[in-house]
Amino acid sequence: MAKGIPTMKIQAPNQGWKQFLMARDEMLAAYDRAREKSRKRAVQTEHGNVAEAEFRSWLTNFLPKRYAVTSGYIVSQGIPNSEHMVHYDVIIYDQMESPILWVEDNPDSSDSGRSRAIPVEYVYGVIEVKSVFNKKSVKQVVEHLRKLRPLMGIPKPSVHDYRFYLPKTFFCATVFFELHKSNEKDFAALDAYLDGSDLRGFYGGYILRPESHEKYSSGKILFEYLYDEEEPWRNSLLFWAHSKCKKVGKYHLRARITHSETYFSEFAFDIIALLKGTYKPYALSSMYAFGTTDWENGSAVSTTYANPEDVKRYREELDRVLNGNPEDK
Repeated sequence: MAKGIPTMKIQAPNQGWKQFLMARDEMLAAYDRAREKSRKRAVQTEHGNVAEAEFRSWLTNFLPKRYAVTSGYIVSQGIPNSEHMVHYDVIIYDQMESPILWVEDNPDSSDSGRSRAIPVEYVYGVIEVKSVFNKKSVKQVVEHLRKLRPLMGIPKPSVHDYRFYLPKTFFCATVFFELHKSNEKDFAALDAYLDGSDLRGFYGGYILRPESHEKYSSGKILFEYLYDEEEPWRNSLLFWAHSKCKKVGKYHLRARITHSETYFSEFAFDIIALLKGTYKPYALSSMYAFGTTDWENGSAVSTTYANPEDVKRYREELDRVLNGNPEDK
């Protein structure tokens, strides 16, 4: 260390965490405007389209320029022309190397919203975006992602450099813009994630805005492997909850939903780690933009998701320890 330069250590919260969250706020603001405009329409789809477009726009601005973001199709030389082509909301691909096989122009779409056809070997990630988190929407996105299964094979040695499958570092994920209070007991939505557990590189999911939580909070759905089967903890999807367990080899797999103000930055940098092949499920991919309101206010403990009665008892006990009980005097 050069003389006179102090040694740094990780700070929490660190520089710019609220500024980073502005991108999430902007996505939600655009989504809310579109939802309000479509309320009186018989078919309310505009806010869903806006959700996809806003997410693609944010991701395009966030990712390193090696990667491009588009909606569109994944094309493999091993799929016959007779098969129906599948359209995906968000495709992340290597724009430095990948050719664009064709583009479907849409004058009403942003550049990232134009549907492009990308050769399979250059596709690093697929993300499906939905408006509301519930059983129906989770089942829809998982079933849609399962259409990637034929592209998830392992290439065999060949004298020809024909590529049929997605890269080894490929990942897929789900994004939802809202979790409503009315759906907080819809635990079957969490169970539906288990239907995608055999998808190679299935990350899980992210929820931009759980209803009734503080401004900066968002939700994350990840998988856990257990040695023994456990009964699911199911109080509220707006608190934290588990899916039922599914036997996978000698382990038991379950999906877990939790909420935190740090999850937007965690999800963002998890995407970069997934693209680079350095992602570790139980480790932070980065500490950039890492912070919470509690930390900002000087508290190391968050009581946001704790039982209110437990919080009350904790505060009473803490006050008694720090200030003494008047009856003892």
